[in-house]
Amino acid sequence: MGVQFMKLAILSDIHGNEQAFKAVLEDISKNNVTHVAILGDISFRGAKPKQCLDLVRQMNAKVIKGNADEWIVRGVRSGEVPEKALSMMQAEQAWAKAKLSDDDLLYLNSLPESLEIPLSNQTQLYACHATPNSLFDIISDQATNDEFQPFVEVNERASYYVYGHIHLPFSRSFSGKKVINTGSVGLPFDGDPRASYLVFDRTEKDVHLQFRRVTYDVEQACKDLDEEGYPESAKDLIKGIYRTAQKP
Repeated sequence: MGVQFMKLAILSDIHGNEQAFKAVLEDISKNNVTHVAILGDISFRGAKPKQCLDLVRQMNAKVIKGNADEWIVRGVRSGEVPEKALSMMQAEQAWAKAKLSDDDLLYLNSLPESLEIPLSNQTQLYACHATPNSLFDIISDQATNDEFQPFVEVNERASYYVYGHIHLPFSRSFSGKKVINTGSVGLPFDGDPRASYLVFDRTEKDVHLQFRRVTYDVEQACKDLDEEGYPESAKDLIKGIYRTAQKP
């Protein structure tokens, strides 16, 4: 990645929402992005698991694994989600897994769990899905600076630490470093239904960070759930998130 000028898009948590993902890809294309990184949760919990994964695999992108990619391969286990949601999420997992080929599942299972990207000779970016030590742990946007120490410990050289998982875009500076959440492409939880992703724009002297929000056809995404025969137990829940961007 030793290019003189670099525009890096980082996105996460597509969750099978093809309408949102395609809108983001269009926005990326318009913005003359040169590099793309995807921080996991590609297929599970949306109408188009296969279509979204095919789009990812066609891209020249760096891709890492999220908890939902792990789930789609091996199932959702008791204790990993609220007990009242377990049977619903297991039905969603079985439905989504049936849409993917053995090769797709092998691809998801083989994804690395973190990545490092040099932004310049002096500046490095470290990214993971949830935390450096877990695909499942949650560090919220309200967490203390100390709770982000595992990021620093795993890569002290990095200036930027980026993660997904919580579906809430934010940026915070501490100890001369920045920790950033991408928000979610397919299931935002911050009250803004637009798809969310990041762009790092590196010029000769500086790195500029931009949060991008992209409008997409939410009602078509809701129709996709109907047309694809998404599990009835979860369908209205997902439509509600699409429309309100509220965490269920």
